[in-house]
Amino acid sequence: MNKLWGAVIALLLVFCITMQGYTHERTDGGYYTLVDENGNTVYITGWGVDVGDQFLTENNKRYEVISISGDIAHSKFLGNVNLSKYANPEKNIFFSILHPSIAWAEASGKVAVYHTHSDESYVPTDGKDSILGAGGIYKVGNAFTSALQGKGLEVFHSEAKHDPHDNMAYERSRRTVTELLKKQPDAIFDIHRDAAPPEVYKGNIDGKDITKLQLVVGKYGPTGKQIEDYALQIKANSDTQHPGLIKGIFFAKGGDYNQDLHPRSMLLEVGSETNDRESAERGVALFADVIPTILGRTSASPSNSEGAAGVGTEQTGPSGASKAIGWIVGFLVVGVVAFLFLSTGSMKEAKGKLKQFTTTEFANFLGPKSKDKKDNIKPNHEKEKE
Repeated sequence: MNKLWGAVIALLLVFCITMQGYTHERTDGGYYTLVDENGNTVYITGWGVDVGDQFLTENNKRYEVISISGDIAHSKFLGNVNLSKYANPEKNIFFSILHPSIAWAEASGKVAVYHTHSDESYVPTDGKDSILGAGGIYKVGNAFTSALQGKGLEVFHSEAKHDPHDNMAYERSRRTVTELLKKQPDAIFDIHRDAAPPEVYKGNIDGKDITKLQLVVGKYGPTGKQIEDYALQIKANSDTQHPGLIKGIFFAKGGDYNQDLHPRSMLLEVGSETNDRESAERGVALFADVIPTILGRTSASPSNSEGAAGVGTEQTGPSGASKAIGWIVGFLVVGVVAFLFLSTGSMKEAKGKLKQFTTTEFANFLGPKSKDKKDNIKPNHEKEKE
């Protein structure tokens, strides 16, 4: 049975490591410095970086992470990206052929806003980087909402709480997204703030101090390429209206961030915890200038989405992380059964071992069953130990 427990623990460790890939965020307050082949710093982010992740810099240079040493991510240069074709794609017939994931139609002007990490805050203004249930990020969402409404758009700003800030936050916010989908929005934005030194996001546009924004694209799942094209379209138009507002795009190969639920879903990082919130509010208000341009050209609907059937509707189902959990649990069960069969030599003996494991070993692991209710009453000093 010790071997069986060893196999189970090993599979559970694989499960935990895999889940870290799906969440794709650091929780230790640190950040990664991404350097090129010559050791020059080309990007900084608080997101958890994995080998194979890619990023687009503010000046539209694309890199891919090839190795990681501590907090340094070594990257190779992939090339310069020409975003001009994304800025006015409806005028470019070749763009429509090469990028069918972006379709052009009249939109209704509805936008949904929510916050997966509802505790995120800004230290200089809020006093701390995390406030459970009342993060400063809500006020940044309010600034975005007000700016969009000022442009005649109908905005649904959800203040649903998804605390704590753990690996399952995106599963909890997924329920919020399915509720927002009932409003049939043309676009959905999940507003966050990053973790990095203040100068990484600090900017000045039209004489006003602002924080820059980072777009995050989850490449895991059927809509990864579509969301990537959407992010490039957003940056192209932002570069035209407010050059320097978007500091870059992070392409996470192991994340989906509920972007499989809607073809115009985007995760925004508005500044860092080291920036003041007022600058973040001004930055996101400038970003609102870009949205009418985007929505005037695209209509998010299931008919123009790629990938699995039903993408863009609340019937899409579990996220990529949830599906991965299902597969891992399935492999765990199959692995245990296979181990028992190989170790016993027959299915009959394997069943016996499994029965012994569930009735004896597993019961002992949870604690001996009491024969009397009195046995379940523990002294106060034992309860305190628990």
